[in-house]
Amino acid sequence: MKRICFALLLLSVPVAAQAQYVDSNEPPIYTFTDAEVEAVPMPALAFDAGSVDGDDFEKYFYFHRPDTSFDVAFRDIAECDALTSGLSFYGGASQSMITQQVMQYGMAGAVGGAIGSVVADAIFGSAERRKQRRTNIRNCMFYKGYSRYGLEKDLWQEFNFEEGNSREEAESRAQKLMMQARVASGPKPAQEALQP
Repeated sequence: MKRICFALLLLSVPVAAQAQYVDSNEPPIYTFTDAEVEAVPMPALAFDAGSVDGDDFEKYFYFHRPDTSFDVAFRDIAECDALTSGLSFYGGASQSMITQQVMQYGMAGAVGGAIGSVVADAIFGSAERRKQRRTNIRNCMFYKGYSRYGLEKDLWQEFNFEEGNSREEAESRAQKLMMQARVASGPKPAQEALQP
């Protein structure tokens, strides 16, 4: 599944970007032309930190690593995104719970329990999947040497996405990942880095 997601992501990369294949398990580094990098919009990052609750930075943040090229930043972000996309959380019923419902209430109990589990997953599972994705992307990017910086929610939404019950479309995902790579490889932020 991870390979399929990564392959779909790479299909939406500009045609002029060429892969440099190496004999390893690492994903290929795509070489973008200067014109392609310049075509990726640089999102606004300036905001009044005093007007934002510091707890919001647990959800809304971006990454930066000094002396990192756009090509490497894109590969790192795409790889971390693919890793986090392959993870899942399901808070549904266990087999023993279903068996108990069938024994006690018959098939109607099992059907009701299944419906209840789907509803509970739609409500609580979506939030848990978003939280899990944020945690995993933070860990992955930290491992790769990137620092994390807080951002205001409205600015964050311009070049990021949250996945709960649905998946971001491949074209939109690739565009936003390229914007994240532009930020990650851009000028060093003036604000102080957050704890990993």
